[in-house]
Amino acid sequence: MDPKSEIARLRAEIARHDHLYYVLAQPEIPDSEYDRLFARLQELEILHPELVTPDSPTQRIGDALTEGFAAVRHPFPLISLDNSYDESDLREFHQRVVDGLEGRQPQYVCELKFDGVAVVLRYEDGRFVQGATRGDGAQGDDITTNLRTIRSLPLRLYPKKDATTVPPLFHVRGEVYMNKSDFVMLNEQRQAAGEKPFANPRNSTAGSLKILDPKIVAQRPLAVVTYGLDIPSTDGVTTQVGALTALDSLGFPVSPQWKQAKTLDDVLDYWRQWQERRDQLPFEIDGVVVKVNSYADQRRLGLTARAPRWAMAFKFSARQAATKLKAILLQVGRTGTITPVADLEPVYLGGVTIRRATLHNFEEVKRLDVRVGDTVVLERGGDVIPKVVSVDLSARPASAKPYRVPRTCPFCGEALEREEGEVAYRCPNPDDPEVIKRQIEHFASRSGMDIEGLGAETVALLVDRGLLHDPGDIYALRLEKILTLEGFAKRSAENLLAGIEKSKRQPLDRLIFALGIRFVGEGTARTLAMRLGSLELLSRAREDELQGIPEVGPRVARAIIEYFRSKPAKSLLAKLKAASVSVESGKAAKRGDRLAGKTFVITGSLSSLSREQAEEAIIAQGGRATGSVSKKTDYLIVGENPGSKYDKGRTLGVPILSEAEFLKMIHG
Repeated sequence: MDPKSEIARLRAEIARHDHLYYVLAQPEIPDSEYDRLFARLQELEILHPELVTPDSPTQRIGDALTEGFAAVRHPFPLISLDNSYDESDLREFHQRVVDGLEGRQPQYVCELKFDGVAVVLRYEDGRFVQGATRGDGAQGDDITTNLRTIRSLPLRLYPKKDATTVPPLFHVRGEVYMNKSDFVMLNEQRQAAGEKPFANPRNSTAGSLKILDPKIVAQRPLAVVTYGLDIPSTDGVTTQVGALTALDSLGFPVSPQWKQAKTLDDVLDYWRQWQERRDQLPFEIDGVVVKVNSYADQRRLGLTARAPRWAMAFKFSARQAATKLKAILLQVGRTGTITPVADLEPVYLGGVTIRRATLHNFEEVKRLDVRVGDTVVLERGGDVIPKVVSVDLSARPASAKPYRVPRTCPFCGEALEREEGEVAYRCPNPDDPEVIKRQIEHFASRSGMDIEGLGAETVALLVDRGLLHDPGDIYALRLEKILTLEGFAKRSAENLLAGIEKSKRQPLDRLIFALGIRFVGEGTARTLAMRLGSLELLSRAREDELQGIPEVGPRVARAIIEYFRSKPAKSLLAKLKAASVSVESGKAAKRGDRLAGKTFVITGSLSSLSREQAEEAIIAQGGRATGSVSKKTDYLIVGENPGSKYDKGRTLGVPILSEAEFLKMIHG
């Protein structure tokens, strides 16, 4: 057999055994035989490098590091699903579907909702060529190299005998996840190596896909499941059942637990069944997804601005568990707020061992009357964040004493303060090292300056070593200093510095949010950036000027004024300026007053500009853009496929604007 033919045979054989082992869990040959096939393929490719292709099984583990993740624009919008935890919502969803189909009863497909990371996979001529994260729905990160390391993802398609012809171009939607047993094994390995364990399988999956070195990703036990098929042809699949069947016949991993439901009762039975049986699965799910089966019906029902009308995710009720409260610990936030945290005897809850849980604030501790030694009931809100929801008073020990709120900061000893009308106690000391750590973590966070590699552990190390005193010191870090820190090699230090340098070009709204000004969230930061255009103008703005900006009330305006008057803020701004961090928007909108004092809501898709551009235009002309319709809404802007906001707006008598009417109002 000539080398080219033998290489093709080996690749097909190895791909078949990968599918049997990683997807069907039905291996036909021992590991030694598989290793022999793989070694022979490697040998032939070394002898004939001109025959190596990206879809070869030997290329799952690349040698080159990824230089960050490029943005990929999706071929279709990846809008999220509406979700609910209530059976009555399922019935309401069904009624809306029936009404949308003019009284006709639909058929549904029910699928498990994997708790993983959504991805879009692109295939050309039967080969995997690109994969991306969901991102913001319009574009995501190109993680092709990392996805290639996943053994259950086919790099080249070898369809089953009864499969239809492989389309020349198509996209597949799926979810990358990690099995429970693999997650436990991974955490055991991390703890043995002195590394911090992951919180849950989804976090470990998301973190793995963001690693720039595919060799490390290949060591993570990731898997993929597929559930969506998009073929750019009118001759393609016409139902969701057809899509799942086609994916399976083409060799993609498909969850076998899906069910075609002919009635609403069938859907409810499926939901109840898997709520009871979810712990029996080898992977985590957080609900089920219900979809109208017919694609024609899906098109007829359409979309709202945020979600399809033909599908909904029905989550499961939160899991609960009881355990002992060992202590009430304290933690401090970036604004100095002191928060109580429950230190617990370890308890397994929803696939994760829980040792800590939030108590929210001291008022909540008082309301629950929770005491050290109590047996407390935990719940994972949204199956993610553990919290204490009640106390088993019948099991309370006689020695348990009521909790006393501390009067001084446990970290620096400063007397705590509590503003009138607020629940929180705060440490007012700007030099508290724990407060500084939280401020720097917030500054470097994904929603802030998005500095890769500057997580909580690294921040703590840098602050404790005296290298960081505020976020501005980040830009003074040098390679030789970082290399003196435990756990940093030259490559990781250079990657951190590259992430810091990249952050200098973040948009102004991210920088404003990253400063950590009290009450200034992402939306308000964006409005401030649009209206003022530079950090300098924001720092010098008068209180009455700030209150004239939508979303900025008296409390927010005072917080901004107080922040920029403080010595730490003045020092930070000077450091940012010296480091050439971008402190201007570069696209500050021309301010006008055509829409002054008016509140707008947008529903549906606009053809000439994006939702963000429309909101920016409203803000630039003195108006306010909000997300919900109320009696205070002045205008509802309606695009294609408007959602429930349109119905609510009509009910409330809100004036309706077409896109053309809105543009005329903006431009005059």
